[in-house]
Amino acid sequence: MPSRAVLNMPATDLLSISWVEDSDWVLTPTQTRSRKTLQKILTSARQLFIENSYNATTIAEISKHAGVSSGSIYNLFVDKSAIVRALYEHYRNTREGQIVELLSGRDWATASPLEVVQLHLEIIFSSSREDADFLRLIEERRMADSDLFAIQARSENAFCEQMMTLYQLHRASFNHEDLNSAVSYVHYIIRGSALWSMLPTHNAEQFLRVADRRYQAETLRMACAYLGLKGY
Repeated sequence: MPSRAVLNMPATDLLSISWVEDSDWVLTPTQTRSRKTLQKILTSARQLFIENSYNATTIAEISKHAGVSSGSIYNLFVDKSAIVRALYEHYRNTREGQIVELLSGRDWATASPLEVVQLHLEIIFSSSREDADFLRLIEERRMADSDLFAIQARSENAFCEQMMTLYQLHRASFNHEDLNSAVSYVHYIIRGSALWSMLPTHNAEQFLRVADRRYQAETLRMACAYLGLKGY
């Protein structure tokens, strides 16, 4: 089973989420041979796409690395783009399950509204830190694959709706006339900056760094100010 997300709640302005402990987010196979073959293909494809790039990886190389025939791959996927979409679906399903655990792991009605904003931002920060290699692949491919773009957009919208259930518990604390839209703006703007901060793999001059605590703290300050969080 996928590992659980762990939420650490220090007595500071920052939270820390650990997404992965000792298991892989590519789903474990069922007892059927087709599921075992599927996992081999997805695990190998993910590794090769990340290590060698999507464009440089061929179906034949995935076949050799996975130890399955090219015919078996084509029986499941029409092309490499379909493999990437399947990888993203597996990733999304695992992360969504872990987010549900986080949201159900405490009574958010008794939490402070600041802690809700902290949770929202740390989900963005932590995934950008821990899933950077895979997210770079997805960012590259979504611009060339409209189906992947649509799948990702639905996933981000669904996450914003999940977070809104927590924000609504503290509606009176946020001085914004359209809190629903404000939460979405915060999400997409900060997610965009987090992605930008981790897209270059080697850039010593980069200003934004997703693991930089000052960046996280200033982002929290901006989010609270925009949302109109009283007293922050």
